[in-house]
Formats: sequence, C-alpha cells, structure tokens
Amino acid sequence: MNSQDFLEAGYMQYSETGFRAAEFLLQKRIYDGNGTKYFINIYAYDLQGKEVLDSEVQFTKNLKLYCIAVSKFQSVEEIEKIFEDLWERMCFDYQERTS
Repeated sequence: MNSQDFLEAGYMQYSETGFRAAEFLLQKRIYDGNGTKYFINIYAYDLQGKEVLDSEVQFTKNLKLYCIAVSKFQSVEEIEKIFEDLWERMCFDYQERTS
C-alpha cells in the first residue's frame, strides 16, 4: 500500500501539511445526503527512502473536537471502515449540514 492507492480512491494531494513534518497530505471528505461527516487525513513521510503513511481524523460532538490517529492499517478500505465505524458508534456530529 502506498500514496497512489489513496489517490486512486479519490483522495486529494496537498503540499501544505500544517504542523506535521510530512512530505505531503492526502485528504478525502466523507459525506452523505445530510452533509459532511468528517475529513480523513493521510500524512506521507519519507523515512530513509521508504514511504510511511499515518492517518488522522477530527470528529466533533457537542462542539468538542476529537482527534483520532491510526498508524497501522493495511489498506484504504480498512482505514475508511475504522473511521466510519467510530463515527457511527460514537454518534459524532456532522461537521457541516446541507440545507
């Protein structure tokens, strides 16, 4: 698994990574008919010539922000399922609702 797998799954690539020392950021907006649930962030690092990926998502609930990171995952589908399961089970809020 590498960053190309995420690009093929609809993630957008950005050079701005915020405070992270990553090479670049891959991001995907997760939404449904009600609005935006959350964004999945995948940070790509170059460690001695090897690409290493780290994931993070920020959920909201009752105006509180929860940052959750997962460092070990085997596929795009696996990390998307982990975050979707968390969002559903914890009854997190939509970040933005459609009108």
